[in-house]
Amino acid sequence: MALGKKREEVKKEVEQELKEQTKKTPETKEKKETKETKESKESKEKKETSEAAEAEKAAAAETTEDTATEETEEIKKKNEEIEALNNKLLRLQADFLNFKTRTEKERFAAYGDAVSGVTCDLLPVIDNLERAIAADNSETDNFKEGVVMVYNQLMGILNKKGLKEVEALHKPFDHNLHYGVAFEECEDYDDGIIIDVLQKGYTVNDKLIRPAMVRICKK
Repeated sequence: MALGKKREEVKKEVEQELKEQTKKTPETKEKKETKETKESKESKEKKETSEAAEAEKAAAAETTEDTATEETEEIKKKNEEIEALNNKLLRLQADFLNFKTRTEKERFAAYGDAVSGVTCDLLPVIDNLERAIAADNSETDNFKEGVVMVYNQLMGILNKKGLKEVEALHKPFDHNLHYGVAFEECEDYDDGIIIDVLQKGYTVNDKLIRPAMVRICKK
């Protein structure tokens, strides 16, 4: 009797423990589910926060890139403008130097032409003075001395302006400097040598204004 009662008490204790375990299991499961849901939400929030931060960084990077691109384009445009202005300045300087050189050449050419023109007009005067000096053989004539003085003074002025006599006598004939009017046989000189000058030739600053009129040796 006592043994049976004891078994019933053990049985009741086992059933009581089973009931208590049955009650605890749903609560633990519910707590577990709540914990997992909370962790999932936290993970989702972290993910969303991370994505938002990355989006902000990307937007900031894009803005920075756009700003850098605009600055680069502006700098490039200014550099192109500076280069264009430099090229324009160089062209203006080159044009000015060309203009200056051309003007100086034209001025010297005009001056040379003026001197040549005046000298050409004076060549007959020089020829007549030389003839007058050669015609009078007296050495003590005051008139001749005066003519010689005038001739030397005139030639001194013209020589300063670039007048030079063309070398002709006993020189080989040069059609660029000499004007042959006659040929003459002469045993004393080689063929083509000038043996007589009929009229002197002159240059002004290396520019021929009158060729020398000559006779040439012909064999």
